[in-house]
Amino acid sequence: MIKITVHNYKDGTEIEMSGKLNINNIDILQKEFTDLTEKRPDLKILGINCELLESIDSSGFGMLINISRQSEKNGTTFYVCELNTHVAALFDLSHLDKFFQIISISDFRKIVQQ
Repeated sequence: MIKITVHNYKDGTEIEMSGKLNINNIDILQKEFTDLTEKRPDLKILGINCELLESIDSSGFGMLINISRQSEKNGTTFYVCELNTHVAALFDLSHLDKFFQIISISDFRKIVQQ
């Protein structure tokens, strides 16, 4: 199961995930992203907070890539934030650590609250 919490800031939004992101629940993340882009079409910065994410499968990675590409089309800067040790290892193994801009959640919050 995945739990998603959305935090809005002046110039951006943080989507905080906890639990497991996999093929059984990626639609929840897609719905949150779609709802967000409809509510904030001028969104400048989006961060996906993975600090409490227990695991992610290939479908979850695919969803993050999809969100990254859609963000780019919308002119939104996209970050993946605060990878814990286990999830960071999965990003490293898949070489997706080179695809995404990965920063700490504190750095992300500084960016969106400037």
